[in-house]
Amino acid sequence: MKILVVEDDQSVRETLGMVLEAYDHQPDLVDDGEQALVYLESHWPEVMLLDLSLPGMSGEEVYAEIRRKFGRVPPTVVVSAVQQGEERVRGLPGALFLPKPYTIDDLAKILEDAAKARRAA
Repeated sequence: MKILVVEDDQSVRETLGMVLEAYDHQPDLVDDGEQALVYLESHWPEVMLLDLSLPGMSGEEVYAEIRRKFGRVPPTVVVSAVQQGEERVRGLPGALFLPKPYTIDDLAKILEDAAKARRAA
């Protein structure tokens, strides 16, 4: 599965990339919303992993800007340790929430859920 990872913490981003590759996914890693928007101009992932706490614009703002610019948003899993993260994700239609810290099994399950949602759409 082609997965866009939008995560500003370099160690988290790179570790997530290695884990996804180990599970035979194709991760593309960016560290902020602007890079995500540029990426989406030429690539469309099967799933996007999106952190809420990003420099420049929040995860919510990134999600809204993708919807505004492209008229759609990739199936999205919000990965965050922020308080009220689950409540904040409710404002992102169709997004799933994976709170940090999480296990590799949690990640694998929610990616499958996001993929199923994409196939059903």
